[in-house]
Amino acid sequence: MTVVRTDKWIEESGGDPSKVCAKLSQYFPTASAEEIHHHLTIFGMYVSAKQGSALTKKLQTNNAWDISSNELKLLRSKWSGPSVPVFIFPSDSYNKVLVREFNGKSGLAYADKVFLFISPHNTETEIKAILTHEYNHVCRLNRFPKREEDCTLLDTIILEGLAEVAVAERFGEDFTSSWTSMYSDRQLARFWKEFIYPNRNQRKESDAHEEVLYGLGRYPHMAGYAVGYYVVRNFMKGTDLHAEDLLTLPSKEIAQL
Repeated sequence: MTVVRTDKWIEESGGDPSKVCAKLSQYFPTASAEEIHHHLTIFGMYVSAKQGSALTKKLQTNNAWDISSNELKLLRSKWSGPSVPVFIFPSDSYNKVLVREFNGKSGLAYADKVFLFISPHNTETEIKAILTHEYNHVCRLNRFPKREEDCTLLDTIILEGLAEVAVAERFGEDFTSSWTSMYSDRQLARFWKEFIYPNRNQRKESDAHEEVLYGLGRYPHMAGYAVGYYVVRNFMKGTDLHAEDLLTLPSKEIAQL
């Protein structure tokens, strides 16, 4: 499959997110349309019919679907990646954190599908960058498969760090996420020692996994993400390796444990 024309779904449904998400039921067979929408809003999907319709028209003017389709073809060829559907939706313009920290864009990747939530003011390169990040996840999840419930904090931070290295390689560090430059290497080395390493085996569904990854409670903001980028960069330093060369490497090898 390829980039799905979700703009047509939004037009046909008058923007109603529940009706739009009903079309995703085959990809989430145990969830209702309302549950799917609730899940996707956590990651940045628009929330109301009015918002969805208005923003979709602007994204169509910006050729968001065509840009993504061409980019997906390039990435599949470059990384010999799998064919998965990519669903594009307007992002929630009322989500202040999303707008402030991520310039109104975000994504969500599974081994068999990708979601992009983008804003009309995102540039062509920004759209390509977020797709690069998410499709890199797809490639690693397929090449180095592990049941979701078996994924550890170490697996997750390497997954995220590798995806941003792929973005940096293709578009430069100006187009990487803000968390890649949030801390100094000295701080990141301390975070690894104090927060990440002791929790490295925490499973994905554990509270500690989420707290350290996102920097909740006593942990530094986006600590796991930032350390993941730091660890992957350190592994690649002084080598001729590229992001695609690491897709099959075990997390422990990349972290040099």
